[in-house]
Amino acid sequence: MSKVARRAALLLEAADLDATGGMRETTGAAAVALPVVPGCARCAHREDDRHVLEQRVPGLIVFSSGFGASVAASRLCVLHDRLVSPGDYCGQFVARA
Repeated sequence: MSKVARRAALLLEAADLDATGGMRETTGAAAVALPVVPGCARCAHREDDRHVLEQRVPGLIVFSSGFGASVAASRLCVLHDRLVSPGDYCGQFVARA
């Protein structure tokens, strides 16, 4: 599967996540939990607190802060020290606890 096709599949599957981040598939009356799909939105390295983002990125306040449209759904990856979108992923994915 190409990288573009894989990313599209991950985005489509993201809507089917349960509260723990695991995929849910129903077969009859029982639900089966499938493995977590790797992605920055569900990674332990993603810092969701926008206050941390403002502190770590000098000058971000000039663009109406980490709470504005300049950041949108992007957050800081503390492992790579860069902004990542929810659908991004890498080889160092660690599922949130």
